[in-house]
Amino acid sequence: MSHNFVLAATRHSAFGRLLTLSVAGQPPRRFTEQEASIVARALAAVVAGRSAEEQIYMSPIASDREFSASVEKGGVVVRLEGCADVALDWAETLELAREMACFGSDRSEAK
Repeated sequence: MSHNFVLAATRHSAFGRLLTLSVAGQPPRRFTEQEASIVARALAAVVAGRSAEEQIYMSPIASDREFSASVEKGGVVVRLEGCADVALDWAETLELAREMACFGSDRSEAK
C-alpha cells in the first residue's frame, strides 16, 4: 500500500460516484468514473511501456484542481503548482492505475 496517495469513493448530487485522489502534501482531486478510467489506462500504459507519453494531464470536471504527472525514468511525478512534487515509483504508479481502474468497475457502492 502506498503512503504517497489515498483513494476514496464518494457521491456527488450532480456527478454521481466520484473518486477522490489525495496525494501526499497536495489538495485532493475528484474524478468521475470515466475520468478515473482514462487516467488509469494512461498510467498503466506508461508503466507497461506501451505509451511514450511524457505527461499525463486531466482537468477533472468535479475538481478544483488538475491532475498532472510527468513520466520520469523511475516512475511518475505528480505536480501541482504551489505544492511539493510527489514521486511515485513504477510499483506505486501501477498500484494507482489498478485502484483507479477498479473504481470504474466497482458497482458495489449503494446508489
